[in-house]
Amino acid sequence: MEDTNSARTLAEIVENSMQEFREGMQHREQMSIRIGRRTTQIIRFGMTGMAILGVALFYLIFILTKDFSLVTIHMEDMSGYMQTMQADMESMADDMGTMQKTMLTLNDNITVIPAMNAAVVSMDGSLLNLSGDVHSLVEQIYTMNGNVANMAANIQLLNRQVTDMNVTMGYMGGNVNQMAKPMKLFPFQ
Repeated sequence: MEDTNSARTLAEIVENSMQEFREGMQHREQMSIRIGRRTTQIIRFGMTGMAILGVALFYLIFILTKDFSLVTIHMEDMSGYMQTMQADMESMADDMGTMQKTMLTLNDNITVIPAMNAAVVSMDGSLLNLSGDVHSLVEQIYTMNGNVANMAANIQLLNRQVTDMNVTMGYMGGNVNQMAKPMKLFPFQ
């Protein structure tokens, strides 16, 4: 009878041990599920943050590209003005050559009044052309100054946008650190 009692006691001990082992395994499984859920939640928040950051970066790149296209347009305009200015300088050089020829003619014909009168008329025309070219050159310089001022304003806008982007990136870095704080509570880092 004692063997039966001891076998029964042994069976109860084994049954209790198996029951406790099963409960321990259930707790372990529940803990694994909770860890999986939290990890999934952290990954979702991280991916959402990365998506928002990606959209913001693409928007900033779009703005930067648009501003660079404006700068390129203004540079092309300025290149056109420079070419016009070069043409005006060449015209002025031609007018100077004409004026030099007129002065040589005047020097050769100083004693002949009609030749001197013709040279003075030619010189007046050359000076009139030179004056017109200089006025045209001054107007183009004013236009070029306006374009340079527009370009400086665009560059300042670009600088402000880059500064705003840096501030935004700083805030995003703080937000990422804030999102990572719950992970520091877990012992399995």
